[in-house]
Amino acid sequence: MPKRGARSVYAIVEHLLRNSSQRASPHCAHAAVTHQHNANSLVVGPELHCALLSNSTYRSSKVKRALSLNLPKFQLRMISTPPAAASSQDVTLPFISELYDPNFLDVLLPPRDCTAVVDVPVQDEPRNPLIDALKATSHRTYTENDSPAFNSTLSPTLDAFQELTRYASKDVVHEALSKAWAEDPDLTLRIIWNARSIHDGKSEKELFYTAFGWLFKHHPRTAVTNLSQLVRPVCSSPKTRHGMSHGYWKDLLNILALATLDQFETIQNRDPELFLHCQRPYGTSQWMKRLYATEFGKLGEGATAEDRKAAADAATRIHMQLTKEAHARRARQNHDILVQKLAEPRYRALFIAIARLFAEQLSREVSIMKRLNSLPDGEERLDLLHQITLASKWAPSPGRAHDRVTNISTAISLLLHHHGTMSSLTLPFDSAMPLPTLETHILRSFYQRWILAPLRATTLIPEPLMSANHWTSIRYARVPSICMKTNSEHFFRHDPAGFEKYLENVVNGKQKISGATLMPHQLLHSALQISRLSKPSTGPPSTAREMRRSIEQRFLENKKKVVETQWPVMIARLRESGALDNAMAVCDVSGSMGCLSSPEVDSPIFPAIALSMVLSQLAKPPFANGFITFSSHPKFVQLDPALGLARNAEKMHGSEWEMNTNLHAVFVDLFLPLAKQHRVPKEDMIKRLFIFSDMQFDEARRPFQTYTWNSEDDQVDPPGDQSNPADWATNHDEIVKAYTEVGYDVPQIVYWNLDRQFRTTPVEAQREGVALMNGFSPAMLKVFMGEDESTLQEKEVREEFNPLAVMKKAIGKASYNGLVVVD
Repeated sequence: MPKRGARSVYAIVEHLLRNSSQRASPHCAHAAVTHQHNANSLVVGPELHCALLSNSTYRSSKVKRALSLNLPKFQLRMISTPPAAASSQDVTLPFISELYDPNFLDVLLPPRDCTAVVDVPVQDEPRNPLIDALKATSHRTYTENDSPAFNSTLSPTLDAFQELTRYASKDVVHEALSKAWAEDPDLTLRIIWNARSIHDGKSEKELFYTAFGWLFKHHPRTAVTNLSQLVRPVCSSPKTRHGMSHGYWKDLLNILALATLDQFETIQNRDPELFLHCQRPYGTSQWMKRLYATEFGKLGEGATAEDRKAAADAATRIHMQLTKEAHARRARQNHDILVQKLAEPRYRALFIAIARLFAEQLSREVSIMKRLNSLPDGEERLDLLHQITLASKWAPSPGRAHDRVTNISTAISLLLHHHGTMSSLTLPFDSAMPLPTLETHILRSFYQRWILAPLRATTLIPEPLMSANHWTSIRYARVPSICMKTNSEHFFRHDPAGFEKYLENVVNGKQKISGATLMPHQLLHSALQISRLSKPSTGPPSTAREMRRSIEQRFLENKKKVVETQWPVMIARLRESGALDNAMAVCDVSGSMGCLSSPEVDSPIFPAIALSMVLSQLAKPPFANGFITFSSHPKFVQLDPALGLARNAEKMHGSEWEMNTNLHAVFVDLFLPLAKQHRVPKEDMIKRLFIFSDMQFDEARRPFQTYTWNSEDDQVDPPGDQSNPADWATNHDEIVKAYTEVGYDVPQIVYWNLDRQFRTTPVEAQREGVALMNGFSPAMLKVFMGEDESTLQEKEVREEFNPLAVMKKAIGKASYNGLVVVD
């Protein structure tokens, strides 16, 4: 029998249910309210939640006072008007007639009529051999170190594939995509998605947003149509049951927020005032100090403690009032912007598409969750669990960052209610009219409490447990790789025993850690930082300072374990794509690449070394765990996986490197002399070399050529006659010539560009035996995997190996087949 206070609540509940729109019988009151004695709370179910929220009698202050008097030791949860209703955010949406229409795209962005297009016969222009020869020289240029090169591959799509890097500016991206689209729209669309693809591409999120902004501006129907290809499990893997997606669900919200605020073209500014890089306003504490100083300055010398307290209270009230006004002003601005944007058909289509994607996925997963609740542990339950994605984790929470500028939670709630997913919420409203403010708050509250919260609990995501301070309840083996990398310090601080035990189990192979989607250069950078900060223990701590230092060292040791265990997980995931046979890395660590002590994790030196280490561990013996230094005197360096990530990186960087980048010497001063000396047969030569560099090579020095001093220009003149077009030859041309002269086949060369901007390319699009790649993601190595030595020889006959063909192979994977061009 419930206590006296609880009986009063049951009476109120009984009255409300009797008079609510649900027409429930009075006996439902005891079924609707669960009295939890241990928690000292009354838990309200979804049906009663709706009745109480929508009942004006309960919302009256008289009933609230009665509840507070009758329940001094109890909390009544989830039956008051949602707290968000008291916020400054206007959560309503103007009437969107197309929201419930599955053919909304045809209404807002109708297909273009192509029937009027008339084919006009194109006549061949007259050609002249000399003019053709002159045109062939127009794209010749030189690297920073005076090596002949090209400023274009002569293929706009391949140029776009090369120019789309994390460093590329908005103007560069837009110009490259415009030219590429004119050549081949389908390939260009795949290049855009390749920029985002975590598992089959470059995994460059902000680059993709910039490219998508161009696509949305010039081809909005194509952009909106293909949004689902960001989050659908289209990327296959041998060890995953249901596939993986190119991006993640938060991409959709980021895209919508950027479109709402017109910030697609300002992403790379990294302005903290902009949405994507928004930070807490700098100087708030200083402003508060000045405010308090002003209030205290009004006091005289004889001010008492009460006076100082009153001045502090006054300053706090001023600060709270100003903050409240600023929030209200910003909320009004956000809502005005949203209403204006929703009047644009292009934005309206984007808004509806993203809302429908979330609503459909959440509705599907709510159905799965209900089935899970009726199943015992077993294979069927496990299979259903794997069908629940992280859509609920990234779905917009009402009142949070994405929702504050888009009100997308309102649209998703409306769709869920319309689809019947909120069947227990009998909130009647006319779908042909805008929803009033109070009903909107009720709908959003229901969406948060009965859709998002249960799904997030089912997927065991760590963020709710972290915010609730339930650190010991976190299942570390289920923590995603980036979350683990970001929050390992918090895990150690709040649950040191549990986290250390988990890491020991990972090291001993008893548990797993996630790390498959991490970038290798980020892990390398972390490992080097830990290595520099770590110091060997000198004995048990005897002072408070030594104790603090000891705790810091324990944390660093645990962080090191995280990094060192995530690296092999990443390598293992890459190995699932097949073999990397008869291949070796050539790593450029010249001065132009940066240094390992740099605080900038994106400095080219880190991806150069990290990707070289990845390749050396993916290669089959006897090519495994070795690489070539890239300097004037190249040298083979053997790595030891047992040393760990940081030690191997330091060993690589400590090799004998000089400041120049003589690619020519790798071939003519190392490979060919050793091959001739030891009479290595042609079939035993290295078949493929990966050159990780910024591509600013030294000029190839031909036999008997020397550099001369030019006293007039006060500089060194390189050998050869660069002004003579007939004498013009790139580094690659000289390498091919040197191999041919001694009777060896030139190895296939993969030029992997890590430059901060696309300046030069060593070859043109159709150059055989060469591939052009770029970016920091090891997933791009998959293009060359799955081939053992025998299949390599077979494919030499069947497939072309040139920059254009390899690019088409990279973006020709089945995961991109769902992309379609529709305008």
